[in-house]
Amino acid sequence: MWALRAGHFYLRSSHNVMALELRYCKNLFNYSRRESREVTVGNVKVGGGNPVVVQSMITSDTRDTHACVKEVLQLADAGCEVVRITAQTRKYAENLENIRNGVRAANCGVPLVADIHFKPDAAFEAAKWVEKVRVNPGNYADKKKFEIREYTDEQYEEELRRIREEFTPLITLCKDLGRAVRIGTNHGSLSDRIMNRYGDTPLGMVESALEFARIARDEKFHNFVFSMNQSKGYD
Repeated sequence: MWALRAGHFYLRSSHNVMALELRYCKNLFNYSRRESREVTVGNVKVGGGNPVVVQSMITSDTRDTHACVKEVLQLADAGCEVVRITAQTRKYAENLENIRNGVRAANCGVPLVADIHFKPDAAFEAAKWVEKVRVNPGNYADKKKFEIREYTDEQYEEELRRIREEFTPLITLCKDLGRAVRIGTNHGSLSDRIMNRYGDTPLGMVESALEFARIARDEKFHNFVFSMNQSKGYD
C-alpha cells in the first residue's frame, strides 16, 4: 500500500517501509517555488517565472450565450485572468464559438478554458474556439464501472494504446491552433484500470496524469499543465 508522510510517498507492507524518491517539495517549512515550463494560454503566460495566474469558472448554462458572456466579463472586470466554462457535450461545446465572439466583441481578451468530462468529441469541438481545454484522464477515454479486475501487462498496454488513439487527435489540433491543455485528475474519478493497479492513492493520480502527458510529449506537444484534486487525506 502507498502512504504519504512528510513530503514522501512510501511503499508500505507488513514487513517494511521503503522510502521512494518521490518528494513533492524540497522543504515543508520553507517556501521554494518549483521550476516549471512556461505555458501559453492565449495572451497569458503560466508557470516559468511568471506570477501566479488568477482563474475562476462561470456557473451559467453554456447554452445561454448572453448569460455566459455577461459572467465572463464580470469576472474579467474583477481581475480574473483566465475563465473556465463547462462543456458537457459536443452540443454545449459548439456554443463556445458564440460565447467567445461575444466576449471578444466586448473588447475583452481574457483567455477561455473549456472544462471537459467524458466526451472526446466535445473536447475536439471546444479546442476550435477557446484557448485552453481541460480533460480528466479518469473519464476522457476510460469508463468507470467500479470493476475489480487484475490487468496483465499486455492488457494494461492495450488500454494505453486505446487512450492514445482517443487523445492524439485532440493534441494534434491543439498544437496546430496554438491551444493549451490542462490534464486534471480527481481522486474520485480515477479509472478502474488505475485503481486496480495503484489503488486510490496520490501515486495513482499522478500516474493517471502522466499517461496523458507521455502521449502529448510523444507528439512534441508541451503546452500543457497539470492539476490534481483530492478531498480526502492519506495516512
